[in-house]
Amino acid sequence: MLQRASALEIIEWFSLERNRYMESPQPQTKEQWVQEGNVHAAFHEYQQAIAAYEQALRLDPSYVRAYHNRGAAYADLKDYQQAIADFDQALRLAPDSPATHYNRGAAYIDLKDYQQAIADFDQALRLDPGNAHAYYNRGCAYIALNEYQQAIADFDQTLRLDPSSADAYYNRGNAYAALHGYQQAIADFDQALALDPSNAHIYHNRGAAYATLQGYQQALADFDQALALDPTHARAHYHRGRVLQHLGRQAEAHHAFQQAESLGYEEAREIL
Repeated sequence: MLQRASALEIIEWFSLERNRYMESPQPQTKEQWVQEGNVHAAFHEYQQAIAAYEQALRLDPSYVRAYHNRGAAYADLKDYQQAIADFDQALRLAPDSPATHYNRGAAYIDLKDYQQAIADFDQALRLDPGNAHAYYNRGCAYIALNEYQQAIADFDQTLRLDPSSADAYYNRGNAYAALHGYQQAIADFDQALALDPSNAHIYHNRGAAYATLQGYQQALADFDQALALDPTHARAHYHRGRVLQHLGRQAEAHHAFQQAESLGYEEAREIL
C-alpha cells in the first residue's frame, strides 16, 4: 500500500525548502525562479510567488511553466481575469496542456462564464480522460446552466473515478432533486453524509427532499441536525418552520420563521 507523508511531515518539508531558498543565493536561472515562486505559493505568499514567476519570464518570455504557475497564483488571489490572461498565454505556447485547460476552466467558473468553463473542461478531458476533478467541475457548470442530465452523467463519471467524493454525491443529489427524482436524491445525500457527516448543507437538502415527499418527521430531523451544525443556516430555519406548520406545531413554526427572518431570509419576513 502506498504510504503518504503526514500533514506535519509535509509542512516540515515545505519549511525546510523555504528556509533553504531564503538562505541560498538569489536564483539565477528561470527554473530556480519558478521553484522559488512555487515555495512562496505553497505558503500562500502569492504576491511574492508572482514576482518570482515574473523574474523567470524576464529570462525567458516563452517559459510556459511560469505563465501557468503565475496564472494559478492570480487565481488564488481571486484575480481571475489576470489568471485567464496567463493561462491563455500558456496555451498559445503549449495548447495540449490538460492542467492549463483545467485551471482556466476553474477560473471561468469563478467568473460564472459556464460555457467557456465547459469548453475548457472538454479539452482537459480529451487530453486526460482520467481527471475526476474535471468531470466534477464540468458537472457543476452544467448545474449552473440547469442542464441536469449532463450534470448527472458527469457526476456518475466522477464517482467511477473517485468513489469517495462526497461533493459529487451531494451535487448529483441536487441534480436529481431538480429533476424531481427525490428518492434518488435522498440516496445520494445518504452517501454524501456517510462520507461527510458534518456538512449542514447536505442535511438541509435531504430534509427538503423528504419534505417534498411529505416525510415531515424525517425532514424535521434533518433540519434539526443542519441547525445543530450551523445555527446561522437561514434556509434551514425557514424550511423547518414550514415542516412544523405541516405538523400542526404553529408556535414552534412561528419561532423558526423569526429565526430565519433575523438572519435575513426574505421569504420568512413575508410569512410573519
